[in-house]
Amino acid sequence: MDLVVRNAILLGREDPVDISVSAGMITSVRPRVQARADVEIDADHKLVLPTFIEPHVHLDKAFLAEKLPEAESMSEARRRVRDAKAAFTEDDVFRRAERCIREALLHGVTAIRTHVDVDSMAGLRSFRALTRLKAMYSKTIKIQLVAFPQEGFSRDKEAFGLLEKAIELGAGAVGGLPETEGSLSEGIRHLENVTRLAEEHNLPLDVHCDVQPYTSFIEHYAKLVKKVGLRGRATADHIIALSYYDDSLANSIIRELKSSNMNVITNPCTMMVGGSQDPPPRGRGITRVKEIMRAGVNIAYGLDNVVDPYNPFGEFHPLKNGWLLAYEAQLNREADFEAILRMPTYNSALILGLKGYGIEPGCSADFNVLSESTPREALRKGATANVVVKDGRILSQVQS
Repeated sequence: MDLVVRNAILLGREDPVDISVSAGMITSVRPRVQARADVEIDADHKLVLPTFIEPHVHLDKAFLAEKLPEAESMSEARRRVRDAKAAFTEDDVFRRAERCIREALLHGVTAIRTHVDVDSMAGLRSFRALTRLKAMYSKTIKIQLVAFPQEGFSRDKEAFGLLEKAIELGAGAVGGLPETEGSLSEGIRHLENVTRLAEEHNLPLDVHCDVQPYTSFIEHYAKLVKKVGLRGRATADHIIALSYYDDSLANSIIRELKSSNMNVITNPCTMMVGGSQDPPPRGRGITRVKEIMRAGVNIAYGLDNVVDPYNPFGEFHPLKNGWLLAYEAQLNREADFEAILRMPTYNSALILGLKGYGIEPGCSADFNVLSESTPREALRKGATANVVVKDGRILSQVQS
């Protein structure tokens, strides 16, 4: 036996357990493991969660705000980034993104899905940089690249061909942003194009949808997903407009999300700016999280942006971001706190299609020993990962 973690508290269980690990796999989870191991960790009745997953971030844009001023609106942020991309070099993107990866590992994040702009401005430079990082860090962090046509197809005639090339280079998912097109019909065509690509290449689909309150693409997206058989492999990011619809329409769309087995990702940290142009009362920049949860739709939250024109801050600390979501989405019941902790873990694992994820026999030995004992305290105090274990190896450990 290589490793035993003793006195661990797991989600949904009150009594402590011991977790035994051999050859990188969890072999048992039970009240007491009698045998000794090469390495033993006393969790001291603290929460032990599977290692965190970041399901939505833009590593290619990270730390741009160190060179560019922050923006006051979503449209201004898009303009600033669009202007900056032509000067991107592969090495520059590599360095900025690597800073994020190192920070992620310190906070117990061992899987990331990152959207990477693929267009005539950035070309494939950002995608190649992230591909290099994916290979370099493959033993410690799983990086899934989403080929993302940020600038759309109607304005950028090279984008679709570049998207196809990114898929050939190993994209793990197809992205989209229908509202970047010039009209509703072009936006729907955008959705049809990326859905067809995902179907043809047997890839997940992950689309930024209805980021602005005046758009209405989510119904078209959900129906396309059902039509082509991407149930469970399609994700809708943001869908902020859903918060602006009347209850009847919103509930109808949520039922459609459930029927199509869609995943949803909200981004509470970055998207606070989403309602900045609203008249009072200003929008909070998130979708109807509570209603989506109650309907049984798989939902998670993402960091989205790190120190760029969209977000002056941003940190790979999933529990701090979960704390913010609790306030924004008004998730203030004890049951909600556990649900929030499932978002950057089990819910995100479903979105990324991870196998062997969890804390039970037969799962990969990837877990964090946290500094707090309950979901409430983990969120309230922004619990740290005192011990990060990946494939049964200790990646980092806070010295007491």
